[in-house]
Amino acid sequence: MTFRLLAWALAAFVAAPGVAVAQTAPEASPEPAQTAAPAASPAPGGFDMSSLTPEQQAALKEAIIKASQNPVGNIAILPFQNNNNYGLGPYTRYQYNLNIQPVIPIMLSKNLTLIARSIFPFVDQPSFAPPPVCASAVGCGSTFGLSDMQEQLFFAPKTKPGALIYGIGPLFQFPTATPQVLGTGKWSAGPAAVALVMPGRWVIGMLATQLWSFAGKTTTTPVNTGLFQPFLNYNIPGNQFALSTAPIITSNYAGSQNPKWTVPLGGGGSYTFKLGDQLMQLSALYYTNIVRPVSAPQTTLRLVWSLLFPVKRGTDVQELVRENLKQ
Repeated sequence: MTFRLLAWALAAFVAAPGVAVAQTAPEASPEPAQTAAPAASPAPGGFDMSSLTPEQQAALKEAIIKASQNPVGNIAILPFQNNNNYGLGPYTRYQYNLNIQPVIPIMLSKNLTLIARSIFPFVDQPSFAPPPVCASAVGCGSTFGLSDMQEQLFFAPKTKPGALIYGIGPLFQFPTATPQVLGTGKWSAGPAAVALVMPGRWVIGMLATQLWSFAGKTTTTPVNTGLFQPFLNYNIPGNQFALSTAPIITSNYAGSQNPKWTVPLGGGGSYTFKLGDQLMQLSALYYTNIVRPVSAPQTTLRLVWSLLFPVKRGTDVQELVRENLKQ
């Protein structure tokens, strides 16, 4: 409960009226590209914009925003993903899930980057006891704690502008659930892969993972789960708003419930801005599960607050601008 209140308090502070005025990057100028650049202004992420024209400054802003939508982009991200799940279980109860998902790019060479993505899931799980039990003096409160942590590693080679961007690597899941009822009780591993293209103002791709358990408690159900997340972002010209959809489609092949698939349908939007010197992003998305087992929620409201840290090491600003202008 403490984590839920903290997450909501931080989100409310960031979204408070007047925050948007802290943004300092100028909008694109209609003047020709050869016009002398204005006085230097702070760029998103602290890049030096003193040598860039207004058109190039706008291209740099767009490139950084698109990098934040790229799971294997050259940008470090600290997202706080608040999932409000409604209609969970046979008695349609509310579940809260906070995922803290730091993403860190590590340059292995000029042409190869390792993207490390950790997932720390905190869950407030409602009781599955029937209503008469909950109405009794005993009651049936929720269970809050840490669920099973994951580590995703993507090896992403550098690709040419306009070409397919991809990354592939291992995925690990650890039985860290505290209390244990919030997890699988299994050590699991499998492959993870992502591929995307970024034509013009679009970012379009797919993330896929598969997990199999190989050790852990013998009394719990083996893990055999798949995840498919298609994502589509359209960055609206002239500002930092984007329209997005990124439904998380999951399958539990070893589960006893039918259907074994959970298929959401929906979307939302995001806004990228600066608060002081910190670049950040707010997004809100709403999904309805059109296919689901009874253990999955009917609907989900996902609110995400992300801190963005563009990686300047090994990044040529002029090259970044040129690549974005070509797309």
